[in-house]
Amino acid sequence: MTASGNVVPMAMGSDGANGGANSGVNSARVERGAGVAVWRQIEQILAGEIAANGFGDEGRLPSEGELARRFDVNRHTVRRAVMGLAANGLVSIEQGRGTFVQRGAIDYLIGRRTRFTENLRQQHHAAEGHLLSAVRLQADASVAKELALRVRSPVWRIESLHAADGIPLTYACNWYPAVRFPDLPSRLEENSSITHALASLGVTDYLRKWSRIGSVLPDTEIAWRLGVNRQQPVLWVENVDVDPQGVPIKYGITHFAADRVQLMVDTST
Repeated sequence: MTASGNVVPMAMGSDGANGGANSGVNSARVERGAGVAVWRQIEQILAGEIAANGFGDEGRLPSEGELARRFDVNRHTVRRAVMGLAANGLVSIEQGRGTFVQRGAIDYLIGRRTRFTENLRQQHHAAEGHLLSAVRLQADASVAKELALRVRSPVWRIESLHAADGIPLTYACNWYPAVRFPDLPSRLEENSSITHALASLGVTDYLRKWSRIGSVLPDTEIAWRLGVNRQQPVLWVENVDVDPQGVPIKYGITHFAADRVQLMVDTST
């Protein structure tokens, strides 16, 4: 791979191989003093190897230490290069597992009826939901406003994690009126689907009233739950759902692993 003349091939053996397990990997080196930052050259080299499927079916990149030794640089330089790959959607950084080639982000539909499981099943992904906590507390001013309740009214704060094909995709905190849904936590323990839980409590349909979308650097809790690096931005969606009569039933904030999902807004669905 060449990039403006700044990346040059290493010498290869007579058999055309570079000694690695995959042809094309380890076949380029950085050139110092060439006018392009070293970390950027490393990013370019790895991007080319990703495009050539140089990391095999598993798609796992070498560790920071291995890459630092390969390019004869410190780990900070490697980390910056990998973060550049992540920012461009080429890799996902999973805490405790490593860095993997991003095979393609999931299109997550945000419409009038937003349903996590249905979104994933339509794209042939396995969906999993996990109830992390359910706490009854008094609504503060912001929650009370969105749920059309009085301040200090009882609400359930439901914390949940959802995964696609076993990989964390969303971490959410949602608030529900406790008076209207007194048994919501127990219904969720029986069935992690919020749609089924609400149906069992008399709300057979609900609609998205509004969504607000943004991005933010995750705090420690969110990064840990989603398995992402704290320097890797995540998407967030703030929203309110209402019943068919327009009465608010949920106010929530969901954080998405940004390198694993693309948010699609469709108000016709």
